[in-house]
Amino acid sequence: MQGFNRFYSLVSSMKTGLFLLFLIGVTAAVGSSVLPGSFYQIPVFKLLLLLLLINMILCTFNRIKLTYRVLLKRFGSRVWFRQLGILTLHLGIVLVLVGGLIYATSGQNERIHLLAGDQVDISQVLDIKHPFTLQLDEFRIEFNEDGSPSQYISEVTILEKGRIMDQVEISVNYPLSYQGVKAYQTSYGYLVQAAYLDENGAEKAERFFEGEWLYPDGTNRRVKIYKYIPNFNPAYGMQSVTLRPDNPHIIISVYENDELLGIGAAKLNEPTEIDENVYVTFTGVEPYTILEVKSDPGLPLVITGGFALMLGVCLAILAAPGRKKNTIKTDDIHE
Repeated sequence: MQGFNRFYSLVSSMKTGLFLLFLIGVTAAVGSSVLPGSFYQIPVFKLLLLLLLINMILCTFNRIKLTYRVLLKRFGSRVWFRQLGILTLHLGIVLVLVGGLIYATSGQNERIHLLAGDQVDISQVLDIKHPFTLQLDEFRIEFNEDGSPSQYISEVTILEKGRIMDQVEISVNYPLSYQGVKAYQTSYGYLVQAAYLDENGAEKAERFFEGEWLYPDGTNRRVKIYKYIPNFNPAYGMQSVTLRPDNPHIIISVYENDELLGIGAAKLNEPTEIDENVYVTFTGVEPYTILEVKSDPGLPLVITGGFALMLGVCLAILAAPGRKKNTIKTDDIHE
């Protein structure tokens, strides 16, 4: 029995909770940088969350017993509010941990790439009970006067069985929330449009992601479409002066077999010679959006726990006992 009491004291102590919280913080900081997309789903992180949850449940149980004993002896309103605040704080932490554990075990997180006009059935991306479709109507970047981006915006239509349910804008810090799914504006990219003549002399147009290869007819050379630069200046190298398309160029590299023949910057709508009588014209770019879609069934518990935690802190602070002022009696003052 004595061994069990020691074990219980260890598992339910605040020091153990703080140590587990420290471990979770360190592993989350390291793991999220090494495995940003999947760290929170690995068994080690789930185990740490579970151990901390057990610790906080036991701490809360101990707090309930202590609160009961205190309230039996003292009946002042300040004492009641303080004990209620501390207990609410503990319960809030437990709810946050339960919600986090639910997300770690059953939460889902995927990225989708959409061009204007594309549709994606979210039930094919996430395992959700209420299927719906997202259609990208337009993706645009808004700019400040100096050419720096001010906002990234994806205008989307929500469809259910072909019926339009809503039309919303998704932007940085303003995600879409619909039927338990959240969609965040995460990133973007460009499709490069290129035109060249095929072996029959007819114009051929294709679209390429940055980093893909173009194989023009009439030559054994190949072109790597390395990067789109919206505002090209040779002094900046591979970096764009601004994201606003003031001087758009495509950085390309030309290979013959495995030998690099050269690297250059091709201006839009101007033919670029790849080989003798072989030209490629980059006619434009088409932006696409990258959205991160999440399903987090534990989020309501996390939100409730967060409010309970803040309420508990406020009650505990406001009801904290004030300092007693030292009073000096006139009789104690001697000349």
